[in-house]
Amino acid sequence: MAERTMHMPTQISADGDTQKENNIRCLTTIGHFGFECLPNQLVNRSIRQGFTFNILCVGETGIGKSTLIDTLFNTNLKDNKSSHFYSNVGLQIQTYELQESNVQLKLTVVETVGYGDQIDKEASYQPIVDYIDAQFEAYLQEELKIKRSLFEYHDSRIHVCLYFISPTGHSLKSLDLLTMKNLDSKVNIIPLIAKADTISKNDLQTFKSKIMSELISNGIQIYQLPADEETAAQANSSINENENHCDFVKLRDMLLCTNMENLKEKTHTQHYECYRYQTLQKMGFTDVGPDNQPV
Repeated sequence: MAERTMHMPTQISADGDTQKENNIRCLTTIGHFGFECLPNQLVNRSIRQGFTFNILCVGETGIGKSTLIDTLFNTNLKDNKSSHFYSNVGLQIQTYELQESNVQLKLTVVETVGYGDQIDKEASYQPIVDYIDAQFEAYLQEELKIKRSLFEYHDSRIHVCLYFISPTGHSLKSLDLLTMKNLDSKVNIIPLIAKADTISKNDLQTFKSKIMSELISNGIQIYQLPADEETAAQANSSINENENHCDFVKLRDMLLCTNMENLKEKTHTQHYECYRYQTLQKMGFTDVGPDNQPV
């Protein structure tokens, strides 16, 4: 049987004798080197590019949608005030260039106009669904181009829907259930009790519990805070378990500090992928040939 000799790598001694013996040139490193610098490269590139975040605010006129956005981003975003009694539900779209320290954010806020004002409220959700689908379609069309420019593409897909619930203290309206049921497969929904300070503390806790029970019984999926990422798990665990998850400070931290990237990732990997799959199937695309083998 032939013997196989393995040459172990020569160890480098502290006095340098081995280096001289093997004529090895030693380089002194300054600071970090190697692929451990990759995270820094990604951070620097992201800061140069800037970030985008798109929020959809759904709620009745005068419920406090604009005020909440202003407070969340600690700024006074100009918008056109809406009146009641629109014949149809519309959408008001505003894009803002914000900067905090050296980080730039392109924020798009889409607000419903005239939502819930009509006598027949059955179709109130349809313009919202159409808008979300239109943004998915625009991204898909860019993907399907031979020469794509996704790097410069302004991604207008909605990353989160803040759904404003009227502070009735009783139960969700049929319009609330109908709209959220038609949106939950398309966008990350975070329900908020608007003007919660108008309800007593005890009644508010009861109202929250009733809302969660109604959402579950109607099979409505709302955004679940990630608990698998170590950096965000600790911050999110208290929000997931805490009945006060709609409190403003927790909402701000959840949206901006710990979960903005997760919301964007879930929009792409779950909601957009579902739309893309269904659309390409309708267009006749398939991953298998006539013999049912992968193409």
